[in-house]
Amino acid sequence: MSKVIKIVLADDHKIVRNGIRSLLENEPEIKIVGEADNGESAWNLVKKYKPHVLVSDINMPIMNGIELTQKIAASNYRTEVLILSMYNDEAYILRSVEAGVMGYLPKDADYEDIIKGIKEIAVGNMFYNAEVTRIITDSLIGAKNPERKIGNIVTLTKRETEVISNIVKGNSNKIIADVLFISTRTVDTHRTNIMKKLKARNTADLVRIAIESALV
Repeated sequence: MSKVIKIVLADDHKIVRNGIRSLLENEPEIKIVGEADNGESAWNLVKKYKPHVLVSDINMPIMNGIELTQKIAASNYRTEVLILSMYNDEAYILRSVEAGVMGYLPKDADYEDIIKGIKEIAVGNMFYNAEVTRIITDSLIGAKNPERKIGNIVTLTKRETEVISNIVKGNSNKIIADVLFISTRTVDTHRTNIMKKLKARNTADLVRIAIESALV
């Protein structure tokens, strides 16, 4: 991503925000445009600055991170959410993904993972560490319900099936393009068409529908 990624930080612990800021201040591609200590203030900053990424905690006063994500998902703002949380249990992770977060990392994640996560979701790719990915995959596979399958009424082309399989694996558009020997623009076109066919709101929703519907 060539342009600077605008970031809003939201966490009710100032020491945590200071720590994250210190990590990001030396990144030339990232600019922190606002900080908030509660969900309502974070929402106001999102409306004001329309950042590319909101880096947020889950538990915050007035409005929590999941509620905040839901408000952003229901808006027209192209702001993606990266959750940094001390909670790594299934309930929090799945509620966050269902709300529309594109990334979820523990607060003690490596510096490189936080930077990579911000850059990946800023261009529309999901980013989870191995443990979070396992929890999401195990839960969705375990929750498959034959009555909810839509494979019989939605037809994907061979290429769309290849693309969605790679998306579920968490591969970026560039990696998918390299694997399938097509351009990133073609991958993006396929992704858009698949989301329309499956009526997916975002990439996280697309992955959930694909797994629940046994499309992959």
